[in-house]
Amino acid sequence: MRTIGTISDRMTGEILASFRDLAECPPVAAFTTVTREGYPQTSVVWCDFDGHCMRVNTMRGFAKERNMRRDPRVTLLCYDPRRPLRYLEVRGTVVEMTEAGAAEHLDSLASKYAGRPVRFFGDAIPASFAETETPVLCRIRPARVAALDVPGPARRDGEEWKHMTGAIALETASIPASHADLLTRPRPTWGVFTTLGQDGQPRSAVVWVDLDRGCALANPAPGRRKSRNLPGDPKVSLLVVDPGNTSRFIQIRGDAELVAEDETRQTYETHVICRIHPRRVTLDAIHIADHESGR
Repeated sequence: MRTIGTISDRMTGEILASFRDLAECPPVAAFTTVTREGYPQTSVVWCDFDGHCMRVNTMRGFAKERNMRRDPRVTLLCYDPRRPLRYLEVRGTVVEMTEAGAAEHLDSLASKYAGRPVRFFGDAIPASFAETETPVLCRIRPARVAALDVPGPARRDGEEWKHMTGAIALETASIPASHADLLTRPRPTWGVFTTLGQDGQPRSAVVWVDLDRGCALANPAPGRRKSRNLPGDPKVSLLVVDPGNTSRFIQIRGDAELVAEDETRQTYETHVICRIHPRRVTLDAIHIADHESGR
């Protein structure tokens, strides 16, 4: 049998020391909550780890904040887009949501990602937002931790810290030309694919992605739980982040259809082709604004 790398799946929720860097300030953290309609909703967030719980920060009234209060089952998929096949998946339960200390935690996160002391309101986003937005600190107790490390060449983009951006949801469930390149740029193209388990827990993995006739394509491995989840519940999300600029992303929520199998040369595994029919498309707010204004 050909060994493709390190695979770890721990029901104890323990994060291996060799993957601790992906729990503390990962370049990309894909955070999935479950919507009222039962779809996984995946957002790009900042996160860190306090030794016991993963911590994320959101704002009162945001969709993911409302989702967590209704259903505390969440998943974080943390990875470096320069080396996407080394990733950490943390499935867990939100055990606390508090405004106490949330602003200080948000400043701490912003400083970690910036590599220097900064304030979130004033440095990452305009200071005026502090008058209308209320941070909420969320602690997530890991229930199951999965890690993958497939050796491969790393990109050398020299990616610098990017400001956290907002997102905008399109009313039409189509993939706009402004972000279609994220699904079709020179291979390999990677995204975070999320399904829902039979227990309702989101499950995420990094997979190959493509675009075909208005539908996103994803290639989860057959036989693994994320593929086996689909016949029972086709609701999925796909998040694709620009590896050269992590503030640019597209999230597609929709219904998955398993259409074929394909032999993959990189891992020598058989993968299914999953066609995702979009129901809602969310883009980073900065770049959609630039697209709409013609800049």
